[in-house]
Amino acid sequence: MAVPSNILFRAYQRIIHSLAFYPTLIAIGFFLLCLLTMAIEYQPWMMALKGHFDLGLVRNADNARLILGTLVAGILSLMVFSFSMVMVVLNNAAASLSPRVIPGLISSKGHQKTLGIYLGSILYALLLITTIEQGNSDRVPSLGVLITLVQGITCLGLFVHFIRSISQSIQVEHILSNLYNASLAKLDACSGGPASRDAAPQWPDDSGWVTVNAQRNGYLKELNVKEVNTLLRRHQVRMTVLAHRGFFVSEGHPLFRLERPLDEDVCQQLLDCFDFFIEEYASSHYFFGCRQMSEIAVKALSPGINDPGTAIKTVDLLSVLLSRRLALSERDFASLPDEPPRLCYQELSLDQLLLQLLGPIRAYGAADVSVLVSLLQAFKNLLYRPASTQQRADLLRHARSVRDTAGRHLTERREREEINDFIARLNRTLQDSEQPLAPLQIATEAP
Repeated sequence: MAVPSNILFRAYQRIIHSLAFYPTLIAIGFFLLCLLTMAIEYQPWMMALKGHFDLGLVRNADNARLILGTLVAGILSLMVFSFSMVMVVLNNAAASLSPRVIPGLISSKGHQKTLGIYLGSILYALLLITTIEQGNSDRVPSLGVLITLVQGITCLGLFVHFIRSISQSIQVEHILSNLYNASLAKLDACSGGPASRDAAPQWPDDSGWVTVNAQRNGYLKELNVKEVNTLLRRHQVRMTVLAHRGFFVSEGHPLFRLERPLDEDVCQQLLDCFDFFIEEYASSHYFFGCRQMSEIAVKALSPGINDPGTAIKTVDLLSVLLSRRLALSERDFASLPDEPPRLCYQELSLDQLLLQLLGPIRAYGAADVSVLVSLLQAFKNLLYRPASTQQRADLLRHARSVRDTAGRHLTERREREEINDFIARLNRTLQDSEQPLAPLQIATEAP
């Protein structure tokens, strides 16, 4: 049976990423503001105040109704036009970038707030119209009309800002920058916590622990860490999550291990803490943002788009993110304030990350020497960073894959010389115990 905290946790994850989240909150705020305005509009002190200030106040009921109706029609037109443009942006993003970036664009807080102010202003004006009595010049909501005029001017300013924002949102550099910053923030958060390689707490060998299998199908995206820690502390047990975030889990697949057997009811409560959904948000985990960047690069290398420059820039950004990943442990821990952690995640290894992120770029850019050179440059830069022996071995393994790909697909002498030049640079970063990469063979030109 689902506990209320898990139900609220799953609802929270859906709501905060919904397009209707901020618009609903802002519209409710405008509704309350309208009620407050109507409550004080005809108070004696307000009537006396309005008698001293005549600037901008409407005294005629017909004029007030005309102004409010005009503002409603105008703001409604702005709203329809603005979010028709949003649909165009989403269409273009899905066609030229990656369908995975669409949830992030939809959940853009700036667009949501603009929509909320549009809706709130329309709601405010409509409610105010209902308070105007025909032919009664003493009951004209002049203060409310003035506030609505201010809202209309604000909507015009927001429309200009929205046009500028939407023109940036369609640019691939802007989307890559947002994904990069979101992923970097998540990596920095991990680096500042107990997940860094040097500060990672000791965790026992969990290979012999009790394995609990998944009972649902879906993509593992989130875990109610607070509820899980509460259950683990209550029963004085530790837990290792086996499934990687973002990967598909089928019913019966090993999901987590427990230090010792627990009751079936407790296992069911722990299973209920896992949340499965389709969308990927870079703000949830750094791997989601990195994978979306990789997919944008792959799409840019497709024959229909043919934009290797975007792929090269993506490789450069991914190399920075991967350099931060080198400092992290292979395990991530959910810290507790007054005791060692009881919850551990198994993160993707560096070898798996390189295969998932840079492997597709290498495969789709196999015939483009500039893309292959950028990959070798990325591996060279990563080898300059402090890394463990296994991580350096993984980097060299994938660098050899780039060299082998170049050997199969590049036939021009000049292109092979360029690859060999970067192989020589990469070999200069190696330690004495590491085997250097062999250069590509270049056919001798006939005299």
